[in-house]
Amino acid sequence: MDGQSGTEEEEVLYRESIGYGVWFPLLLAFLFGIFIAVLVVDLLRPISRLFLIFPITCIVLFALAYLNFRRLLFEVTKSYVRFGFGLVKKEFRRSDITSCEPYELTFQNYLGYGIRFGRDGTVAYNTRNGKGVKMVVEGQKRPYVVSVDDPERVCELLQQAAF
Repeated sequence: MDGQSGTEEEEVLYRESIGYGVWFPLLLAFLFGIFIAVLVVDLLRPISRLFLIFPITCIVLFALAYLNFRRLLFEVTKSYVRFGFGLVKKEFRRSDITSCEPYELTFQNYLGYGIRFGRDGTVAYNTRNGKGVKMVVEGQKRPYVVSVDDPERVCELLQQAAF
């Protein structure tokens, strides 16, 4: 995480948790099905068991990816802004946010979902096309874009002086 997080619990002014919707687990289930089929075929063939390493590794990696990236958390406290997926999170002091504006996330800009670099020079933490916020953070090379349901409210909070 960036910044220095206080160890004491702060009052949360805004919190949102956004999932991907039903398509994400269905896609992963489809991929798991393919890998399980490869695994079964490998078990039935009398060749080296080293071929089992690939499908098992892929299943484990996809499971870990799903568990880590299934929800995006966005939180504003009196002093900090935090957002991210599972173990991959960012944290900044509210006073380091130099600007915030509502932003429209598009697949064409990010070519996918999750943590993505945009064609427009931003870094997105997104789970969908649609509403979000664009934040310029002091000391960061790129602005951050995050999927949120109420971008106007988030920007209003971030434009207020941090306590």
